[in-house]
Amino acid sequence: MSGARGQWGGGRSARTIRRGMLLTCFFLAGSLVLAKAAQLQVVEHDRWVAAAEDQHRERVELPARRGGIFDREGAPLALSHEMYRVSLAPGELRDRREAEQALAAGLGISTAEAAAAVGSEGRWVVLPGRYTAEQRRRVGSLRGIYFDREFERFYPQGDIGREVIGAVTRDGRALGGIEQELNDLLRGQPGYTLLRRDGQGRAQRALSLPVVPPEDGANLYLTIDFDLQEIAAAALGDAIEQTGSSGGDLLIADPRTGELLAAVSRRPGRTRSLTAITEPYEPGSTLKPFLAATLLTEGRAALSDSVFAEEGLWRDGSRTFRDTSPHEWLSLRDALEVSSNIALVKFASRLSAGQQYAYLRDFGFGTATGIDYPSESSGLLRRPAQWSRLSSGSLAMGYEVSVTPLQMIAAYGALANGGVLMEPYLVREVRGSDGRTLFRREPRELRRVVPEEVARAVTEVLVAVVEEGTASRASLETFSVAGKTGTSRRVANGGYAAGSYTSTFAGYFPAEDPQIVILVKLEEPQGDYYGGLTAAPVTRETLQGILAARTPGIDVRSLLATRAAAETASGPGQSAPVDPPPNRDGTYVFMLDDGVPDRDDPVGTSAVVVPDVEGVTFREAVRRMHAAGLRVRISGSGRVAELSPTAGTPVQAGSVVVVSGGSL
Repeated sequence: MSGARGQWGGGRSARTIRRGMLLTCFFLAGSLVLAKAAQLQVVEHDRWVAAAEDQHRERVELPARRGGIFDREGAPLALSHEMYRVSLAPGELRDRREAEQALAAGLGISTAEAAAAVGSEGRWVVLPGRYTAEQRRRVGSLRGIYFDREFERFYPQGDIGREVIGAVTRDGRALGGIEQELNDLLRGQPGYTLLRRDGQGRAQRALSLPVVPPEDGANLYLTIDFDLQEIAAAALGDAIEQTGSSGGDLLIADPRTGELLAAVSRRPGRTRSLTAITEPYEPGSTLKPFLAATLLTEGRAALSDSVFAEEGLWRDGSRTFRDTSPHEWLSLRDALEVSSNIALVKFASRLSAGQQYAYLRDFGFGTATGIDYPSESSGLLRRPAQWSRLSSGSLAMGYEVSVTPLQMIAAYGALANGGVLMEPYLVREVRGSDGRTLFRREPRELRRVVPEEVARAVTEVLVAVVEEGTASRASLETFSVAGKTGTSRRVANGGYAAGSYTSTFAGYFPAEDPQIVILVKLEEPQGDYYGGLTAAPVTRETLQGILAARTPGIDVRSLLATRAAAETASGPGQSAPVDPPPNRDGTYVFMLDDGVPDRDDPVGTSAVVVPDVEGVTFREAVRRMHAAGLRVRISGSGRVAELSPTAGTPVQAGSVVVVSGGSL
């Protein structure tokens, strides 16, 4: 019995242990559940409430309108317009036939495309393309059709100025130009809204509430004058075509302020790259006026000082220098006028390496200007410690140095501005989306490089260069132009490429009181490649177009006063009014009697027919008249309304045709 009791007693003990373990497990499990519940409902309460809310709402970004880009007078160059992406939730459509008809009629898509979208088995369908606000209005408000607002960049003036502006991809990425350089100002700050969803996760657009509104981007007003930009683009394009050049650059600036008024670059397949700022070149003879200015400032030579030009061929040690024409004794003035390499190399030997370097550096070569444009090149101007024995002579001819067209036009601007170098710039003003001015750029003097009397003396020589020297094809008979041509060999594969040249003209106008400075550069012109035969005529055509355009960027009244004063000074006993009286219609008349025919082709040797230019712009009319070999007197403004002699009349080449405008 005792054994049986012990056996049964042991069984009860085991059951008790198991029961205790089970109860313990239940207790622990319950404790864990309670602890987890406490964690979820107390500790993590806010987190899970937010998660639950997120299941019923979605944060949707509200895009900001990208700021516009305008020219100096407010002409739009780049704008953003409101567009819509259209999406469908086929399961939400109440009347598929009605939705199909609304999409086809409102969006202008085919019935088949609309039917395919409406009949899709997918939960969400995005229609290809972007649609206007008017198309959205025509579709109307139908359940299951959703519109997402976007902003798309467009350029009202087409490709004019695109190398300055740059581009923006559809997803808002800025590529090149002002768009990239000032993207932070232009892009604005997107906002967001909360989109409510129902129990099935379907969007309830009626329940969406704006939370943070977007901040639109700032508007930029450039220094560019659209009329001048258009003139420059046409002139450079024509020149590239006529000379067979592989590309080129044309810049126009205001020497008094440093503002770029026009900036055009053309390269095959590169429509949005302003290479006038990003690609340096060896300038050749266009660098020579700065050598003359250095000599005069340092008192190392006078314009009347002479050196022997070796009759066009001079061997100095291991190096041979050549001129295009043989000369004997040349003054500094004559050497610059005929662009004698030999004479100017000899004059350069009067300067120390430090002097020659310092003035080139002060004129802005070898250092970036800091203009608002991405990837600006600083060019190359080596320090004297890195020069060889031949470097001084090379620099005198415009070699062993690389410059950008921007640096070159700024340096010529310093000569035009009485010896003071101005900082070039592209952005004139920044305005908020509310029209409030946030920033306005003021002209900034960098430094005085040479005295005013030196700048005037060099200008007089550069006028002679245009009127009688290598740049005669840039001459305007009615206004004086100061400038210099250059022709330099092009570098390829570590050396100079045979038969490959860069042709350049740089100068300013009118020489007595410069309003604009201009640079034309052509790459690899075929046939005649000298700057005087290729780049100089482009300058003349550009200036003719500027005068004909009557653009606000040029003060015509001041031009007329300058010319009148020059005529008074040049003719003893003659007088001309300082402020010429206007015509009866309130506009001014002045002659554009330059450029036809060439100096070695006497006027009136052949008959031509007056072209029919009625109804076209003055700028285009002047271009056609000059192309026909005729001179032009313009009166009024607007579009051409009348010609005298009339269109179709045979006249002698070089005759004057009066072109009258139909509106002010």
